[in-house]
Amino acid sequence: MPKNRYYYFDHETCSFVEVQPHPMRRLLLFISFVVVLLGAGGLLFWYSTGRLATPRELALEAENEALRAQLSRLNQKLDQFAMRLNELAAHDQSLYRTLLQAEPISADVWQMGVGGTDTYAAFDRFSKPTATLLRETAQKLDALERRIALQNASYRELVKLAEARESWRRQMPAVLPADGVIVSGFGMRLHPILRVRKMHEGIDILLPYGSPVYAPGDGVVQKTGRSAGYGLYIILEHPATGYRTLYAHLSKILVRRGQKIQRGDLIARSGNSGRSTGPHLHYEVRDRRGRALNPLQFVAPSMTPHQYQQLLEAAENSRISLD
Repeated sequence: MPKNRYYYFDHETCSFVEVQPHPMRRLLLFISFVVVLLGAGGLLFWYSTGRLATPRELALEAENEALRAQLSRLNQKLDQFAMRLNELAAHDQSLYRTLLQAEPISADVWQMGVGGTDTYAAFDRFSKPTATLLRETAQKLDALERRIALQNASYRELVKLAEARESWRRQMPAVLPADGVIVSGFGMRLHPILRVRKMHEGIDILLPYGSPVYAPGDGVVQKTGRSAGYGLYIILEHPATGYRTLYAHLSKILVRRGQKIQRGDLIARSGNSGRSTGPHLHYEVRDRRGRALNPLQFVAPSMTPHQYQQLLEAAENSRISLD
C-alpha cells in the first residue's frame, strides 16, 4: 500500500510542496516506542514470576530476614551454652567424681545421640538457607536438652554420694571419747589381774572416777548393760561407717538403747566397774565382722603429725593394762 503523502500550497512559488516530517518528532516517536516496549517487558516479567513487591510482601520479607538473623544469634548462644556444659562435665569427671569416689561417666554416654527417622524433615519445605538454619538450631537444642538431662542425673547421683559421705564423716569415731592419759595401748599386754599375756582389744584412758565420757561420732545406742569383765558398758553403732565402739568400766550410763547420738554428746561417766584395777575408761572400735581395731588409727585426722606421734609413744610406753 503506498505511503500517504501530505502537501501544502506555497504562495511564493504558486505550487504544492510535499510536507516533510520533523527530525525531532522521529526521535520522540522512537523514545515513546522504547518506553512502551520496556513497560511491556516489565509487565511480562512480573506475570511470568508471579511476584509483586507489594507493601505487605516487603514487610514479610523484612520480617523473615529479621527472624533469620535472630536464629543465627541463637545458634551462637547455643554454641556458648554447649561450651559451658562441656566445662561442667569436665569438672564432674575430674573433680566431683574423683573426690566422691564415683564411677566416671563414659565418653559414649556423654556423646549420646538419637537415631531413627529424620525428625527435622518438616524444615525442607522452606528455602535451603532457611531450612539449613532451622535444622541446625533444632539439632543443637535437642542435643543440649539431652546433655542437660544427663548432667542433672549425674548431679543428683553426686548429691546422694555427698550426703552419704557427709553422714560417713559425722559418724566416723575420729576423736577420743575422754580427756585423759592413755596408759595402755592396743595389742598384747600383761593382764593386771590374771597375770597372763593376752590381747588388749582397746585402749585404757586414765580418768578420775565420774569423769565425762563423750560420743566420738554420730551413731545409735545399740546396747547397754553389765558384764563380769567390762562392768557397766555401752556399745554405739555407727552404721554409715560399719564400725561399733565400746565404752567399759563405767560408773553411770546416761543413754538408752536405740537412742540417736551425735558426736560430743555426753553418754556416760567413767568408773571402776567390772574387772578393773582402778578408775579409767576402756575404749574399743570394732568392724562389721567384729574384729577389734586400734582406736588410735581413727583419731589421726584430728591431730597434727607431732601430736599423733606423741600419742602413739604414750600408748606404747606401758605394757600393763588396767583391765
